[in-house]
Amino acid sequence: MLGLVAMRADIGVDEEHQSGMYFCRFSEDAQLATSSKKLYIQNNVTIGAIMLPLTKANKEFQMQYSVIYSDWDILRANGSKDLPEISYDLFSI
Repeated sequence: MLGLVAMRADIGVDEEHQSGMYFCRFSEDAQLATSSKKLYIQNNVTIGAIMLPLTKANKEFQMQYSVIYSDWDILRANGSKDLPEISYDLFSI
């Protein structure tokens, strides 16, 4: 059995843009959490994702994450999943 922790993106709550990525607060959704057999999850999960935490030196972690999906799309500020765009702020002097 595998346990799944369901996380909800709280779009617009404590949001920030860093390095061209959108970060927002995530919270646990206990109603969606479940446990299932590994084979069931393998057969029914169609796309994976990694959550990247936004941490800042000498500051308490605020549960802010960005999401990169396994097809390289990212979480956008409007809650959609789409291709990333170039952040020209990264190249400014």
